[in-house]
Amino acid sequence: MKRTFRIKTGLMVVSFMALLFWTNLSYSVSAESSGVNGEKGKEVSVKNSIEQLNEEAAQLYRHALDHDIEEVRGSILRISKGLEHISFEGQTTVEGIHALSETIVEVKEAAVRVKSDDASLQQASAKLRLAADSLANPSKPLWLQYYKIVKNDLDALSTAADQQQSAAIIASRYALLEEHYETIRPAATIRREPYEMAQLDAWLSHTKGLTTAKKPDIAQLKSMVVHGEELVNQLFGREKDESAFVPFVEGPNRRAAGLFISSVIVAALGYAGYRKYRAQQQGIFPFRR
Repeated sequence: MKRTFRIKTGLMVVSFMALLFWTNLSYSVSAESSGVNGEKGKEVSVKNSIEQLNEEAAQLYRHALDHDIEEVRGSILRISKGLEHISFEGQTTVEGIHALSETIVEVKEAAVRVKSDDASLQQASAKLRLAADSLANPSKPLWLQYYKIVKNDLDALSTAADQQQSAAIIASRYALLEEHYETIRPAATIRREPYEMAQLDAWLSHTKGLTTAKKPDIAQLKSMVVHGEELVNQLFGREKDESAFVPFVEGPNRRAAGLFISSVIVAALGYAGYRKYRAQQQGIFPFRR
């Protein structure tokens, strides 16, 4: 009788412990699942907010081209309110957020003085359009399409320097380059490292001093244009020394892919050396004395 009682008691204890363990396990899995789902939900929410910002910025740009000031101001208001609910954590740098905010302020100011300066509203709207797109489309942002435009500006400045054209022409060539760069600068700041933007800003400042001088230093200007081409190629991800393996190594794993390729080459050379050594040992190749 006692034995039966002990067995029943033991079974009850084991059952209770198993139930307790299962309850704790289920709670942990549920909590973990809720955390993951919460993070995913947050990411989706941020993505949707950025998409809405991008769409609103595109509409604002179209309204600016159509000279519909009331719609422009309505879009600015909606964009400003929408920014209050967007978390930029992991989306861009502090500099990128600052550049976006400055652009919105610039559009607001341009909308106020639109009657006297309609061109500034269109340029500011274009800057905001590209900046919002840069946030929404990090892999293929629209501002990268400006590479050819900026490159042509550099070529025109280089030609003016080579031909030693007048100071006025040289200054006008630089002014166009600066205008196009300023249009993409907020969008580029959102995606590029701060030091890259700082290098280009410093280069532009120095080059502007050369081109606006009464008598430009042609030799120094030529040197600066060459340096500028390198910086622009770096900004747009088109370095001159890219290898033939570029299509394979593009993207976030570019460095890892490059190391892999180097390792394969080293391994191949090592294996070839080993084969040659074995061949020499077997008398296939004569030893050099």
